[in-house]
Amino acid sequence: MLSLLFLHRRRGPVHRIGVASFVAAALVAFSTTTTLPARAVAPEGAPRTRTNEKDQAVLVYIAPGEFRMGAEDGTPYDRPVHPVRLTRAFWMYRTEVSNAQYRLFVDATGALPPLSWSQPAFAAPEQPVVGVSWEDAAAYARWAGGRLPTEAEWEYAARGTDGRVYPWGNEPPDARRAVFGLEHNLGATRAVGTRPLGASPFGVLDLAGNVPEWCADWFAAYPATLQTDPTGPPEGLRKVARGGSWDLDPFALRSAVRNAFTPATRTLGGSALGSERGFRLVISAE
Repeated sequence: MLSLLFLHRRRGPVHRIGVASFVAAALVAFSTTTTLPARAVAPEGAPRTRTNEKDQAVLVYIAPGEFRMGAEDGTPYDRPVHPVRLTRAFWMYRTEVSNAQYRLFVDATGALPPLSWSQPAFAAPEQPVVGVSWEDAAAYARWAGGRLPTEAEWEYAARGTDGRVYPWGNEPPDARRAVFGLEHNLGATRAVGTRPLGASPFGVLDLAGNVPEWCADWFAAYPATLQTDPTGPPEGLRKVARGGSWDLDPFALRSAVRNAFTPATRTLGGSALGSERGFRLVISAE
């Protein structure tokens, strides 16, 4: 149940949040989203996008490429730095899956509602869904016609090919680029997509802060040699999570930082939802 890393969290006085039901009628309207075919070409300089008709998520095109994965100045889990080659393009959700989108899944399948819906501070439709296990996220992916990103796909989408520390570059995080550093017992997540200055080289949002995101891979130590389309080991005890959190310090927002949890884990407990995981999906371009 414990994470592999002990990341620094801002703590404040204990403040218990009352239980409230999630209001289904408060779903976010997606009427302004335009569906684009998979091969559509965006205007020059703009990300190439499409829409998943299942949940109305906007996806950003990620071209194949090579990058150096990991960080020598990170934690022991982030080493060694090693070259990775991704040979297949994919589409990635531009933001984390929201409560409104997860409500569509729950209503359609009868899945268990996430823990976040019992706490008003985390239950707004436009906030990212949290308090879901890796198994919950994988079930959503099957329903939505996608999959969880591999750890390599996630880091490549965040860093691009130039080795940047954060999705936006090497400048330290600030409130314009990421949601982070809030009091664990008093703060909360923010609506998805509200930090456009934190976009990655491909135009993906919210890859640093707000909520940690489940990846497909079982956790294992990194190899030192070139890896082509890596998917992690075939089995393990913990699944990888990436991206820092609204209640963690800047170090945890670095794109190379790794964490891992047992796949059935939905929450770490406590009086407020802290670094409980959310997720986003990818869809293979083929």
